[in-house]
Amino acid sequence: MAARKVTVIGSGNWGCAIAKIVGSNTPRHPNLFDKEVRMWVFEEVVNGQKLSEMINTTHENIKYLPGVKLPENVVAVTDVVESVKGADILLWVLPHQFVKGICGKINGSIKQGAVSLSCIKGLQDSSELALISSLIQGELGTECSVLMGANIANEVAREEFSEATIGCNDANMCDVYQSLFNTSYFRTTPVQDSQTVELCGALKNIVAVAAGFVDGLGLG
Repeated sequence: MAARKVTVIGSGNWGCAIAKIVGSNTPRHPNLFDKEVRMWVFEEVVNGQKLSEMINTTHENIKYLPGVKLPENVVAVTDVVESVKGADILLWVLPHQFVKGICGKINGSIKQGAVSLSCIKGLQDSSELALISSLIQGELGTECSVLMGANIANEVAREEFSEATIGCNDANMCDVYQSLFNTSYFRTTPVQDSQTVELCGALKNIVAVAAGFVDGLGLG
């Protein structure tokens, strides 16, 4: 099989942290992945310069992840349709409220057989609660796995040891995703039950907030 092309959809602090991990791993596995990692960037002007140009010249997102260098093979692309063309793996790392709109923009432009993986914690806000992976899969017709963990983007980007769980129903893709994400400081464990992994990732944040309230009020 030809080396898989990877696109990161999103360039906030978590998006850039993921891009750093993936960008460092694709050159290590040339039999699995194309070296270049495209990252969709919502264009902004920062200190009089376009954010995409800044990322591509200084290899740093000074607005959302200052002080962290991205691998030079991570390329910022401002046209989301262009960013996903030819990609075999789409990594979703953007606020959940924008997912449906982005799906609408790229629908019809993604490669046949492409797969998705969501790094987004949360649930679809609609008349009925739904998983983000289900939204992506329903809109694009792609299989959608998930990456969930009690991770803080800045800590991961600073290479502080962190762990996460990959929820993927395809055993072969579990191995591929581990090769894409595993580093000396970021370790993943695959579980062949993506829905449970994603739901736990969303509910974990609710429990964390509730625990903070209890602690702040001195109730236990």
